[in-house]
Amino acid sequence: ETIQRTLEELPLKFREVILLCDMEEMTYEEIAHILRVPIGTVMSRLSRGRRAMRTLLSGKLQGVTR
Repeated sequence: ETIQRTLEELPLKFREVILLCDMEEMTYEEIAHILRVPIGTVMSRLSRGRRAMRTLLSGKLQGVTR
């Protein structure tokens, strides 16, 4: 539940790439085709989105453990 809520906090451009890659198990090429962006953009958004997820989740977990 926490992961789902955190994912929903991300901007759409990051959220959609994470969902397509990690949940739907699509390749970078497939995602690039669907979103009509270069593969490099897919890779960049995935990296930045995952980093944002880690940061948000880390902050939430630190708040819970204190």
